[in-house]
Amino acid sequence: MRAAALLFALAATAPLQDEGDPAAEAKRLFEVATEGSPRVRSQASLRLAALGETGAALVRERLETDGGYLSLGPALYEALVAFEDQRMRAALWESLEDVMNPWRPAGARALAKTAKIEEQPQFETLLSDRISAVRAEAVLGVEAGDMGRAKEALRPRLTDENGRVRRRAAAALARLGEHAALAWLVEDLRRDDTWLDMRLGRIARAEAAQALGGILGRDAITGYSSRSAPDSPETAAKIQAIEERCRALAGEEWPELPDIARAPSLIEGEVIGVELRSCRHGELLLRWTQDDRLVIGEGDTDIRQLPEGSTAHLLERAQAALETLGDQRSFGDPGCDLERHHFRLPDTTRAWTIQLSKGPEAVPDLRPAALHPVAEAMIRTVGDDLRRDLEVSLESLGGPLPD
Repeated sequence: MRAAALLFALAATAPLQDEGDPAAEAKRLFEVATEGSPRVRSQASLRLAALGETGAALVRERLETDGGYLSLGPALYEALVAFEDQRMRAALWESLEDVMNPWRPAGARALAKTAKIEEQPQFETLLSDRISAVRAEAVLGVEAGDMGRAKEALRPRLTDENGRVRRRAAAALARLGEHAALAWLVEDLRRDDTWLDMRLGRIARAEAAQALGGILGRDAITGYSSRSAPDSPETAAKIQAIEERCRALAGEEWPELPDIARAPSLIEGEVIGVELRSCRHGELLLRWTQDDRLVIGEGDTDIRQLPEGSTAHLLERAQAALETLGDQRSFGDPGCDLERHHFRLPDTTRAWTIQLSKGPEAVPDLRPAALHPVAEAMIRTVGDDLRRDLEVSLESLGGPLPD
């Protein structure tokens, strides 16, 4: 039903063309892929690729213009690999070298799904990219190359700061025969951590279970549900059974996990949080607790003590911002850039969330003025090693802060 709806929507985006005129059809599909409704652009891009050289000629012409790959839009950009044109594939790889390319995760994903063994060194370079989504996609590309070289490249990702990257690296290593890496996935089945109101533990459990089902077989995880609390008797017993099966495969190689891979503990008293997710600068996640601790990242391995009163000052500014903004909670349009503030005020159980979002282009005044004092106070609380990164992220997402 969904596929039929997409095709119907695609057909409705432009007047019907003569099916006997491939050039006219290619032009129509190109327009839909670059300018049509976001929900049908991917479908149009794939249909354009299916036209072969007729469609490819239009895309190559656009790639040679000043706008280049950016003028294609994210859907057609990701679909470049579907044309099976070596010049387009080379252009896609070249675009990944541009750190200001906002669609690099999509490009890495497209290339990894169609990885060639000779591209392994290029994927290895992407494993250390500053964007976690690029690193996560690169894992599959590395795995498709030489087995020994892939193992060497993937092992360091088991201590990546991003959980998704760690899970993908662990799954890839297990598929390559390093069954000790299954320990990372088993541990994630036990995660029940939150980031303010975001249930990161549940996300980790779901991804780990899916990976384990693919490696061990679906029967191995039958009866396990990522929706159930991992410490419930039934779920805990199932996790134990899965671990025993994994240990049998790993033999004596079952490892002692590094701290970053262990299920995070509950962070008590978290009241302020900011998510900064930039399509160009990467991710920065910060939380402040009632007892003046700064928690960096998604886990509990980097916690710093702040001067007394730091969080109270932030809360005062957050409360003033909420009073000024009234019912306004969302600013901008959906896109690859996201700045999200979480404020848990006294006597409330859930956090108030204010979200700023946009595409890759700058929006100078996206952040409302009421949030500027909050952002400035955040900058003052972090150490010298984080201050510049925080300033750059805030300015790239919500626009410049006042002097």
